Amino acid sequence: MPAEGAPCRLRCYDCLGRPHYCETCLLRTHRRTPFHRIWQWSTEDGFWHKTTTGALGMKLWGGHNGAPCPNITRDPRMMVFVHEHGVSSMACSFCECAEMAGGEQLVTSEPLQLVEMGLYPASWKQPRTAYTITLLESYHLLSLQTHCSAEDFYTYLRRKTDNVAPKTVPDRYRELSNSAREFAYLRQCKRAGEMPGKTTTRGSLTVKCPCCPQPGINMRVNWKDRCADYSYLDALFYSIDGNFRQSQRNKPMDKNDVALSRGAGYFADVDDFREYASKIGKPEPELTTCHKFGAAGYGGHNGKVSGIIALACRHMFMLPGSIVDLNKREAYLYVDFAVVSGMQPYVGLRLVKQTYDIACQYLINFGRRLEHWKQLCLPLASITTFNLPRTEGAIGLWHSLAHQILCRIFKSPEFMPGSGRYEGEGMERLWAITNDVSARTKEMTSGHRHDVLNDVYSDLHVRRVHNIGMMTLRRTSLNEAERFLQETTEALEKLEQSVSNDKLTEWRRDEAKWLRDVVDFRNHEHMEDPYSPHVDAALSEAGALKVLKEDKSKTSGLQGVGMVSAIQEMIEIEREKLRLTKKVREADPLKTRQRNALGRRVLALQGQAEVCRRQYERFVGERVTAAVEDIRLACRSCGTEGASVDAFPLSCDRGGETSNDSGTATDTEYLEMLHAIHVELPSYYTTGIRTHPKMEEAVSIEQKLREGQAKDALDELRTHLTALYSLEDLRGQGTGQAHGQRVKALAATEVAIGHQARDEYRRVRKVLVELGMPEDDKTFRILTDEDAKPFIVFSHQHRRGDSKRTGSWLWEDFSFANDQGDNEVKEYMYHKIRPFWFRKRAARARWQEEVYIKREEMYRTTLFFEYYRDRWSARGMDAAEDGREGAMVYARRQSHRYARLLADARHAFPSDVSMVRKGQCGCERELTNIVQGIGFAK
Repeated sequence: MPAEGAPCRLRCYDCLGRPHYCETCLLRTHRRTPFHRIWQWSTEDGFWHKTTTGALGMKLWGGHNGAPCPNITRDPRMMVFVHEHGVSSMACSFCECAEMAGGEQLVTSEPLQLVEMGLYPASWKQPRTAYTITLLESYHLLSLQTHCSAEDFYTYLRRKTDNVAPKTVPDRYRELSNSAREFAYLRQCKRAGEMPGKTTTRGSLTVKCPCCPQPGINMRVNWKDRCADYSYLDALFYSIDGNFRQSQRNKPMDKNDVALSRGAGYFADVDDFREYASKIGKPEPELTTCHKFGAAGYGGHNGKVSGIIALACRHMFMLPGSIVDLNKREAYLYVDFAVVSGMQPYVGLRLVKQTYDIACQYLINFGRRLEHWKQLCLPLASITTFNLPRTEGAIGLWHSLAHQILCRIFKSPEFMPGSGRYEGEGMERLWAITNDVSARTKEMTSGHRHDVLNDVYSDLHVRRVHNIGMMTLRRTSLNEAERFLQETTEALEKLEQSVSNDKLTEWRRDEAKWLRDVVDFRNHEHMEDPYSPHVDAALSEAGALKVLKEDKSKTSGLQGVGMVSAIQEMIEIEREKLRLTKKVREADPLKTRQRNALGRRVLALQGQAEVCRRQYERFVGERVTAAVEDIRLACRSCGTEGASVDAFPLSCDRGGETSNDSGTATDTEYLEMLHAIHVELPSYYTTGIRTHPKMEEAVSIEQKLREGQAKDALDELRTHLTALYSLEDLRGQGTGQAHGQRVKALAATEVAIGHQARDEYRRVRKVLVELGMPEDDKTFRILTDEDAKPFIVFSHQHRRGDSKRTGSWLWEDFSFANDQGDNEVKEYMYHKIRPFWFRKRAARARWQEEVYIKREEMYRTTLFFEYYRDRWSARGMDAAEDGREGAMVYARRQSHRYARLLADARHAFPSDVSMVRKGQCGCERELTNIVQGIGFAK
């Protein structure tokens, strides 16, 4: 508070220290800062009031560094100035001094005088409103970062000016909207080095992807000489997708409004598309060979524009001239124009890789539709050729789950040669980033909407260019690709060690033919699916029994075969006893028929067990008796009594026990009957009996049968694990309570069977350990809950991230297939291994391609930055020769910017990015110069 009678009754809140001023000093010191916030002390009210320099008599003078013009003849004009601190009014006088320009005496126009003072005029004749350029820069950045609307921003300024009565502040929202639009367009032109106006060329205001091939900018001089097998390294990867969030309301608007960036941004030429649509007419419906997708005709908005269709590269850069506004629905009419328009800068490439939600249908008749278009001979300025590069189509991995199984094979990037690890879903991430701007753009006129969207996509691209070394092409992503390549290579090598050379030769021949044919969709009808098994049975215990009988008939004659049968039947008795014990305990006491049926099964098992016991005594009993006598004699000779235990020679009874739980009388009766069933196997004996030489053959037989039993349990576990895994898709394929209950019931059944198989394997493995199997056996390992992970056999079970997951040990080793004596069994095994091998080969190939692609992209990125560094440097020199100092300075700044990006990229990329490793997964350390690169003839 100023002292009574003090002359300093003004205070500036923006000057350092918020000093106090008298009126004269304040006006003198604020000639260069007229928009500072000023507060005036009111003696009458006893507090500080807001005021402005304009209210205190400040005037703006144009043309003489803030001093009055000596030639002024007109009175000052009151103007509204919008700045970062709010809105204020002030008198403004413009310079009337004439200067020689083109042989004439000309006075600098009022708008240009405002620009020289750092102000942007709201109109270009006699402006009465101006905005500070710093304000427009702030709003431009806020609109891009937070998608703040011009209305919200101007409301904020009005409240900042007078938060008590903001409506009393002059309304300049409309002028702000127009000026911000112009300002953003001028900044785009400046960034691209283009003169604003109708002379801007196609796509000249876009920001291109440094990683993708840009003909004439960042490709090798001899890229056309590269081997066809490596043509994917020079291919453009792009996705097509529609977005119905980017709509436009159907309301009265200026029909003459056109985009300032018309034809120079990411939208296709509006006039050309209108001409094309009118001549093409209503397209004929095309039959679909797959499901009927929303993408084939969806339109969820009834406004003037229902959405957009667009093309973006694998690094989420929109392609120039590739966005088309949709009316009502996403039809091939719009997609075809977006593709042809977006591909114009890339017609010189040999190959493009396209992903689309409905790629299985889109490319089938694309050639026919293109021929129909060409026959119309439309003179379109933006379409110079229809000779597009060879296109290979695929479906994004996420969208492929909605397709038929064959589409997930023939159109999956996982199995398409040359796809790398591109999943084809970059557009979805792009929409997630930019969809918020639709709240603003749907209310705009058509031209304004295009300008804003072009600006938003360019800003996103600029940010990605600035972070290309740390985000898109970071060194860790290459290291990760090389690591996964190494892991998949090792897994493949381990698998191939267990397969005969003849089979590998046959499979590699089949794979080469499949990879050669799959790129042409016309071959798909007659092609097989090598990535899914032809049969889904398991080599059962019966198969193992057959092998054992053949082996024992050769070594031990009929006695050996009989022993195999006796032990195998006793194992069956054991398994049925366990199964019935569990069912009796779980049976509903109120269901009489169920309990009677269980009683009949128990009685039948008693009879079978008695027959089995006699056969077991015949073939195994004598050996057990001999072993027992030897052990008793040894115990007597050393004076021990260890062999006189009642249970000897048995150590336990795994055949099930009666339950202590309370139950019905029938429960107890059945459980006692089951408990009375005598089960005796080599594994039930004490260690001394099992290890006795006379029991060696019997123990060996049970061990092999138990191994078959363990394998049965593992295969059943595999089957039900993958079945349960796929129920997630089934849950999303229907609606309603009935569908949900069916899926829930299926899931409960699969879980129960899977748990039963898991528990069975753990039980049998415990028996195998007692029979002498090492605890760390590599074939039958300890099965934890974490190990119950499926190897994806069927395409409908694919999940995001599967390519980076380490497979469960359940699916690692198939060496036992070569040991099968029965040709039918061996062929079955190979049929089951074959799709695993194909998938392992595909995974390794995709990671190998990804390593090559990333290194090539890094190389192209450095060439891209070098190109624009040199281009801006040349522009700076041209501007210096023409005496355009402002253009010269900005060009030097841009050249320095690309020099920094180049230095950052070289620092972020591996030091040998200019070299390409030969051989698989970089195992051979020999390097070849990048100037030649991978895939070129030596």
